[in-house]
Amino acid sequence: MSSPYDETIEAIRHTWGSQPVPGLDIYYVYGNPHDDAGRAVLSRYVGGRAPVIEDDAIRHIGDVLIVGCADHIDVQKECLLHKRLRAYAFLSAGDRYDLIYTVCATSYVDQPRLAVYAASLASGPLVAGAIGIDKSSTPPAPFVSGASMILSVEIARELGVHRREIIAGNAFGHHDDVTVGQWIATRMSGVPLAAFIEDIEAQQPMTAAHIFVSCPMGTIDYVMTPAPEQRPVRHAFHYHFHSQKAGDIVQFHQRYYAS
Repeated sequence: MSSPYDETIEAIRHTWGSQPVPGLDIYYVYGNPHDDAGRAVLSRYVGGRAPVIEDDAIRHIGDVLIVGCADHIDVQKECLLHKRLRAYAFLSAGDRYDLIYTVCATSYVDQPRLAVYAASLASGPLVAGAIGIDKSSTPPAPFVSGASMILSVEIARELGVHRREIIAGNAFGHHDDVTVGQWIATRMSGVPLAAFIEDIEAQQPMTAAHIFVSCPMGTIDYVMTPAPEQRPVRHAFHYHFHSQKAGDIVQFHQRYYAS
């Protein structure tokens, strides 16, 4: 894990990631580090020399998942997609989890509020989060932001099973959330893609057939917000911070959640 994300993950581990909540497990997903600095960082979390994982394989060591791909987009453009899909396959195996929640490496998660929101979700296939449309392709691609994305286990399982197909058809580079969203909308949703996009643009309610569940108030963007103005927001369970300001995550935790 390269700078600055080694620092943000360390901040996560010492703040919300250090506070166990019943029913919630936390995993940190890596690829194979590409340099000695990255290997040194990962070795601290796996209790020794970081293993090299072969293509499409995964290794579980404590709270770490290491996927057989690169760890940085400068080395492998699609490594985020590889990591996410392989982790979905691993975590959805068996009947341990009902929901799988993924966040970016610059996140603060209010776990109790997350648990409350997760319990409010209807059963059945779903992907919940902030919904958007990527207009760089033709036709445009609907997606749920990968900064804070909740998936029912059956959706995560399908993504994991079809990971090679999804990766082979990826047209969005390192934008893994767009690739995942486009695949779900075209392969798993019961709503035609054109109607799906029209519904999002018109801010129509999402139905069970869409699979997408809109949750715009669940995440708060503090990337450009000065630290003194970074405060908890009612109903929010995810806060997104600047990648160069790991200290903001720590300060936010100390001000409002350390007790």
